[in-house]
Amino acid sequence: MKYEVGQIIYLLNNQEMRIFPARVEEEVVRRRIGSEDFTYKVMLPTKTRDVVDLHDLDVTVYTSASLLRDHMVSNAVKTIDALLDRATKVSRSLASDSVGSPVVQEYDNHGIMDTEDT
Repeated sequence: MKYEVGQIIYLLNNQEMRIFPARVEEEVVRRRIGSEDFTYKVMLPTKTRDVVDLHDLDVTVYTSASLLRDHMVSNAVKTIDALLDRATKVSRSLASDSVGSPVVQEYDNHGIMDTEDT
């Protein structure tokens, strides 16, 4: 992805689920026969306004807050859908069990029926 010097970008740290802005401070272009590489230095919103190589950060870069929001909402919806799908499968299993009949099921580490193979 190509960025403009002075552009504000939004960084998502997936490990900590933190979002922070950064300003593109420098673009370095390396041209070779048949290729062109871009690297960027960004200013972080720290007290000392650290400037670091964007490539050294373990982040996903978004060019706008709205694109980052859309990504996060989409991921949240996928997670919720997966949880609801699993709960629906378990509920079908509960509804189909006869009262008093023994049920042999696998359970996950939270004591919830594992429905992966159901």
